[in-house]
Amino acid sequence: MPGKKSDVVYAANPTLHRPNMVVALDGWVDGGETATGTIRYLRRKLRPRKLAEIPPGRFNIYQIPGQLSLRPYTRVEDGLLKEYRPKRNIFYYWKNPLGESDVVLFQGTEPNLNWDDYVGAILEVARKFDVSRIYMLGGVLDKIPHTREPNITCVCTTSRLRDELLPFGIEPVDYEGPGGVRTDLVHQCQRLSIEMAILHARVTYYPEFNMVIAHNPKAIRSIVKRLKRLLGLNLDLADLDRESRDFEAKIGYMVAQNREFQSYVEALEKEYQEHDIDDVSEWSADQTVQAAEDFLRGYVDDSE
Repeated sequence: MPGKKSDVVYAANPTLHRPNMVVALDGWVDGGETATGTIRYLRRKLRPRKLAEIPPGRFNIYQIPGQLSLRPYTRVEDGLLKEYRPKRNIFYYWKNPLGESDVVLFQGTEPNLNWDDYVGAILEVARKFDVSRIYMLGGVLDKIPHTREPNITCVCTTSRLRDELLPFGIEPVDYEGPGGVRTDLVHQCQRLSIEMAILHARVTYYPEFNMVIAHNPKAIRSIVKRLKRLLGLNLDLADLDRESRDFEAKIGYMVAQNREFQSYVEALEKEYQEHDIDDVSEWSADQTVQAAEDFLRGYVDDSE
């Protein structure tokens, strides 16, 4: 009896050295385009090459009422179709010239159908190229002040990985409720003993003032700063720093026009606790381990 047909179409078969995989899906939990914006930024910086693709036919429904963003992008000029761009699920690879771990990037669309097969396709690529760890990105809308650095939380397959991420300002999260394809991927990775962490940025959202920010460079930068260290990337983030300053200035101008809005943001600032990683790049391996132990010691003391 023939085996199940693969859902992956391969474009290359490179030899990769202990690659890490970074996964970003649009759709749910991509607040501020944190996940997809991060992948686009890494693609622009690293210039990776195409590795494989998952055709969307078995996984996506375009005709969902009220969900126009799920449909293919179309551009018409002067009565002529100029562009038709359907959703795609593409893997890219990048070889680290410093000899550290290589990187596989996956930019896709959250599936509406056949979650298990979609997750299976991602894991097929991971196993084919001996991926050592998977990081899945996301952005969760939250009432955090735009003037502060977005915090990052994680969901991990193992306690060891969770503790390893603590010195990078990545905190474990508690949650109970509906799951998504991200949860499915974590579950399958646990079953297959593949290390995986979901990294979620808390993304500024001001519902009382009807403000949802479609693209949040500060949330993207918060994720990129961690990935830079976790993946061993030599990246200059000056452009992202500049975009983040401009973003904060524009939102700040809007807030300044309304005294009630100002008071609202000031109250959020007083409540917000920031966890950044500005100094982690200077730590030695021993210092990193010590920081994790100190954090855990305090975590245990607080819970007693």
